[in-house]
Amino acid sequence: MGRRYQDPTLSSENLNWYLQEIAKIPPITPDEEKVLGKKIQGGDEDALRKMVESNLRFVVSFAKRYRGLGLSFLDLLNEGNIGLIEAAKRFDPEKNVKFITYAVWWIRQAIIHALAEQSGAFRLPQKQANLAYRLTQKSQKLSQLLAREPSTEELAEELDISEGEVRQLLQAMGDNVSLTGDGDDDDDFQLMDRIEQVDHVSADEHLLKEAFEHQVAELLGELDEKEGNVIRWRFGLNGEDPKTLKEIGEIMSLSRERIRQIENIALQKLRKNRSIQELRGYLT
Repeated sequence: MGRRYQDPTLSSENLNWYLQEIAKIPPITPDEEKVLGKKIQGGDEDALRKMVESNLRFVVSFAKRYRGLGLSFLDLLNEGNIGLIEAAKRFDPEKNVKFITYAVWWIRQAIIHALAEQSGAFRLPQKQANLAYRLTQKSQKLSQLLAREPSTEELAEELDISEGEVRQLLQAMGDNVSLTGDGDDDDDFQLMDRIEQVDHVSADEHLLKEAFEHQVAELLGELDEKEGNVIRWRFGLNGEDPKTLKEIGEIMSLSRERIRQIENIALQKLRKNRSIQELRGYLT
C-alpha cells in the first residue's frame, strides 16, 4: 500500500501542467470501479488515488458551469476535487450505480458550499447559491438566444420567481459576479481552450438528474411505501409540483390530519440522514 493519498490541490503555477497531465490519464471501466471501490473500503490509498485521478477530467468539465459566480476557476477545481475525493471514499461498489453518477452529487455540493462560504462577493446561504447558479446559467443562455442582456422580467419568467426576487438576488450576488461567465482572472480565461481538450466527459443536466434520482431512491428507501409516497408528493420529488396535505389526502383517501401525521413520522426518520439537507440543493 502506498503513502496516504493527499488531495490534488492546485496553484496558478501548476495549473497548465495539471491540465496536460490529467488529459493523459485513461478512464476506468465500471468493473474497474467496483474493484477499486472494494479496495478503497479496505483502506487502500493507491486505489483511492486511481479512482480520483481517473475522474479529474470530469471535475474540469463540471467546474466550468460555475465560472463567473465569484470564485476563480482554480478555486472551483480545488473545491470540486475535494468533493470527488469524498465521493471516492464513500462510494459503495455493491450498489447498482456508476461512480461518476454518485460523485457528481459530492462535486456539486463542494462547489456550491464554497461559493456560499468563501467568495467575498458571493456570501449567500446555500439555497440562494443554488438559485444564483441557475440565474447565471439562464442569463447566459438568454443572452445568446436574444443577442442582448435579458431583462429582470425575462429572467424571472425563466426561473419561475418574481422580478423582485431576481433584483434581490442580483444585489446579493454583488457587482463582482458576472452573469456572462467572464468573471475569472484573465489567466484562467485563457486556459479555457486547454480545458476543452480534456473535457471528454459530459457534465450535463441528465447526469445531475440521474444523481438526484439515485439519492432520492436511496433516501426514501428508509421509509415504508405510504411514508415514501407522502414525502414524494409533499416535496415534488417525483418531478411534479409539491402537493398540499389536502391534495395528498384526497389521492390516498385519508384525512388531512392523517397525512400530516405520516409526514411528521417520515421526516423524523429522514432527519437522521444528512442527505435530506443536501437534497434541498437540487430543489431550489
